[in-house]
This record gives sequence, structure tokens and C-alpha cells, in this order.
Amino acid sequence: MRVELSHWGTHGPRPEVNHALDTMFSAMTIGVECAVGCSLAHRWALVSDITRIGEFSPECVEAWWVPGFAARSVGGRFEGRNRATRGDVEFEWIRPCDVLVWEPEATFSWSVGDRFDGTPSSTWTFRLRAARHSVVLSQVFTHCPDGLSGLRVAAEADPAHAADRVHKRTQDLHTGMALTLARMKEVLESPNPR
Repeated sequence: MRVELSHWGTHGPRPEVNHALDTMFSAMTIGVECAVGCSLAHRWALVSDITRIGEFSPECVEAWWVPGFAARSVGGRFEGRNRATRGDVEFEWIRPCDVLVWEPEATFSWSVGDRFDGTPSSTWTFRLRAARHSVVLSQVFTHCPDGLSGLRVAAEADPAHAADRVHKRTQDLHTGMALTLARMKEVLESPNPR
């Protein structure tokens, strides 16, 4: 199998955006949630530990805090490595992630930068809320209206199939996010959550 690695900042200058697609991408929001029988503190410790994401996500295989930025706070930066296989090619991409919200035991949100100069292309958010006998955990993905994600770049190169691409990616993200939360729930509801 051949591996192709894409690291942000190595794709040249950020191109102009085709704003005709902004409406389609601004509507691209996916959310999933599940109830977990554990304390807020346990849930927060897990979802806010970016070094563990590779245990749960089917796409983001690892993440690490970037030296020189405050970790675990607004303004912090980490990088994430994602992986997807298409045919006999394994694609990997590393993108910068900047912490937008860090509210312990409540909300952790970050932007994901594009492949060009790290301009935000999307945001991801984990939210926690106490319920009667559990903690409800939600994960939300939102595409920036003019964000140049890999999906947006592909859609702009082939606008006739842009809606199909967005629909397929939306389905894939929903499936992956549901799997991520299910795997987290399994760990947190085990006799000795870690």
C-alpha cells in the first residue's frame, strides 16, 4: 500500500475561495451525542486529553500539543494526524488545531486549519452536561463557510459533484463520530475507567 502524507503549510499560498459554495459548506454541521454513566470529571479528563484521541476515532489517529503554545487552555495549539484509505492508497494529513473554548467539565472546542496556511476550515466541539443518572456527551463538527478543507478543495475542483461529495463526507463523519463516542462510553463505563 502506498502512503501519501500531507502536512499543513507545504501546499503553497492559500488560493482564492469560490464563494458560490459558501452556502453549502456553512450548512455542513454534524452532531452526535450519548449518555454515559460516569462522573463529569472522568468524562472531562478523557475528552480533553487530545493524546488519547487515537484510541477512539476511526480517522484521527494521534494528536500532540505543540511546544511554545499554552496547552489545555484557550489559545493552545495541537496538531492532529488523520488517516483514510482509498483503494490501495493510504492518505495521511497533519493539521493545526487551535483551542477556542476550554471550560473544564463543560466544553472543549477547537478550530482545524487548512493545508495552506492553517486558516480555520472547521471546528470540533465536545460538550458535557449532567443528566439525572448520567453525563450526556456530545460531539459537533461545523465546516467554516469559506474554509478550505480537503473536501472544499475537491468540491471546488469539481463543482458539478460538490453536493454529492458533501453528502458522502457528512455521512462518513456522522458514522465516525458515533463510533468515537461509543468507544469512549465503553472505556468510561468500565469498572476502572482510565
